[in-house]
Amino acid sequence: MNEITVDIIVGLLSEFCEHDAEILPDTELLDSGILDSLAFIELLNALEDMGCPVQPTQHPRECFSTPEKIAGLCRVCNDSGCG
Repeated sequence: MNEITVDIIVGLLSEFCEHDAEILPDTELLDSGILDSLAFIELLNALEDMGCPVQPTQHPRECFSTPEKIAGLCRVCNDSGCG
């Protein structure tokens, strides 16, 4: 599996989130409402298609709070060979 970088996460979020603000690596996604439930499901599906099946119930909510933290989850997935 290729590394899923923070730039890839930002690109996916920009595609899935219906929000006008620019999404940066440290943008707060959850408390700001940028990442709603539909966009979250689309993001999880895209990550799974890229070889990183993240199980949201196995990680604290905070792990999904910024693109950087989501990319960190993907690095852990890549390093551990999950999926």
